[in-house]
Amino acid sequence: MEANYFDHFGITISFVVDAEKLRKQYLKFAKMNHPDFAAGDDAAYEQALMQTSINNQAYKTLSESSERIPYVLGLLGHSVSHDDKLPPTFLMEMMEWNERIMDVGMSDDKDGLNQVTADFEKLEAEFETQLEALLSGYEPSKEESLLQEIKESYLQRKYLLRIRDSINKFARL
Repeated sequence: MEANYFDHFGITISFVVDAEKLRKQYLKFAKMNHPDFAAGDDAAYEQALMQTSINNQAYKTLSESSERIPYVLGLLGHSVSHDDKLPPTFLMEMMEWNERIMDVGMSDDKDGLNQVTADFEKLEAEFETQLEALLSGYEPSKEESLLQEIKESYLQRKYLLRIRDSINKFARL
């Protein structure tokens, strides 16, 4: 396997990372490869800039679960793409949520919007709990079926975020 962001920081590939350990490794490499230490040597300066860029991108990717999850899935052979399909039952449920949001948003019913928002927050919390349980339960020995569940759960969370944006749009009106 070629080098990846986990290798860069010397940590094990995982959906769940120790944020403090990641931060310490990031700062260690940032200090070690800072371009200011290579001033006067063009080749060393360019190398330091490249290493700094890699370090920053690696940290950004691994520190944010919305980026880390698809990154890990890709490393493990389950890349996320626009062609991925969600279960029809989930899509039907989301269509009902969209209709509910549109109805309340078009009616200028603030209490209704507050209720939809509260109900949706409960739904988001349920999905987030489910995804976190899948992520923390990942073991390479259970790889195939669990990775597919993680991928589907991640895609569902992304879908929920789009619906959250719709709710927020109406809340601003």
